[in-house]
Amino acid sequence: MNDAFLPSGPFHTADRRDTGPPGTPREPDTLGSSTLYKLCEEVIALREYDKRQLRSVEQTLTKVRDELKTSFNNFAADTQRAYQQLRQELHGEKRVSLALLNELLEIAHDLQAIVAARPDPADVAAVQRWITAVEVESRKVDAALLKQGIQPYDAVISSPYNPAIHERVGSKRVEGMGPLLVAEQVERGYASQQPEFVLRRPKVIVSE
Repeated sequence: MNDAFLPSGPFHTADRRDTGPPGTPREPDTLGSSTLYKLCEEVIALREYDKRQLRSVEQTLTKVRDELKTSFNNFAADTQRAYQQLRQELHGEKRVSLALLNELLEIAHDLQAIVAARPDPADVAAVQRWITAVEVESRKVDAALLKQGIQPYDAVISSPYNPAIHERVGSKRVEGMGPLLVAEQVERGYASQQPEFVLRRPKVIVSE
């Protein structure tokens, strides 16, 4: 009832809004304060978004780092194994080469002695001993080759001619045999312990 005698104006209006019932939410006073509240909310939201993005980037970087580390470790291990294998192969080839050279030097020394001891053709007994010495040296060469895993390789008669494993030195017509077949072996070849690894192709005559 006394409200009619109270002064009116903006201050009175604000005072009336501030003296509302307890528990009533306070309305924004001005447009500026409302914009400030929204700005603060956006800043907080942006900060939370940045935190989430930073955590995501950190997780991605950690994952990429772990993948790169694993890949590099695997690459280093593979490289080390390949290096060790190559080193073993080189040492193995070196040992084989040295063994072959020693065998070759010994055979060359023996042949020089045999040639130096060539007998008079009129001495039949001496010629026979000289021939026996040559035969012994030939067997020694075959034994040295077998010791290194090199064995004679013969062409199969009537098998298809294959330039990879046969050396064609001629051709002829053979009764009852089709064309491009191994008709005759002129000279045997040599191969390693692996059948497909032919060191020296046998010389053959191919059917027409």
